[in-house]
Amino acid sequence: MKKLALSVVAVSFSFAIYQDCMQCHNGIVAVDLSNFPPSYIIKKMKEFKAGRAGSLTMINIAQEMSMKEIIYVAHKYGKKVSKKKKK
Repeated sequence: MKKLALSVVAVSFSFAIYQDCMQCHNGIVAVDLSNFPPSYIIKKMKEFKAGRAGSLTMINIAQEMSMKEIIYVAHKYGKKVSKKKKK
């Protein structure tokens, strides 16, 4: 039961960390994520996760996230690309 409780806390903590990226990534404190395509955000998050780049804060956040979570966040906060219809 303790192991399950710790798992729930860890998942909740990880979810809470990235759930509101815009608290920092608003263009004032840190770069505005909406200026970057999701592919770039995913690339950078992989570098943070591996500990190869970034601040200690971003490295810790990325290391707590799964790839599924990283992809979700990249598409949620990244630059929205409109699909143009061909005529």
